[in-house]
Amino acid sequence: MTPMTTQMPVARMGGDTNHARAVYGRYVAEAVFWTPAALLPRSGVVWEALDQDTARVTISHKGLSQAIDLKMDAEGRPVVVQFMRWSDANPEKKHKLQPFGGSLSDFREVQGFRVPFNVEAANMFGTDQHFVFFKANVTAVRFLKAGS
Repeated sequence: MTPMTTQMPVARMGGDTNHARAVYGRYVAEAVFWTPAALLPRSGVVWEALDQDTARVTISHKGLSQAIDLKMDAEGRPVVVQFMRWSDANPEKKHKLQPFGGSLSDFREVQGFRVPFNVEAANMFGTDQHFVFFKANVTAVRFLKAGS
């Protein structure tokens, strides 16, 4: 039996500075979710402790910068990710910084990395306008080796 593949659009616009800024925020957030090695300290990646359970990582590249706050559980897993994202997902349809974030759970070890198999992401995260628009219950994760 051949596995079913579903295709769906993840973006419907592009080519301008609003799109670049919005996509960069999403890219950095997804690095937290799916590719934790991308957040290792190096040029352009700065970590700081905010309190006992929360850290902030700021990633800068080619004039773009995004800070993301991660709330950790007792085992050091990022269970809540939140930041101000440049977006037009609002009633005015105007690009502006607005709360964005998600919750991560069901962590499993994959090829030496602990990654979430349950992810929910929301616009207006942490406000009374909180709107979950993305839910994933992952069944498998595989990291490709360089050159694969």
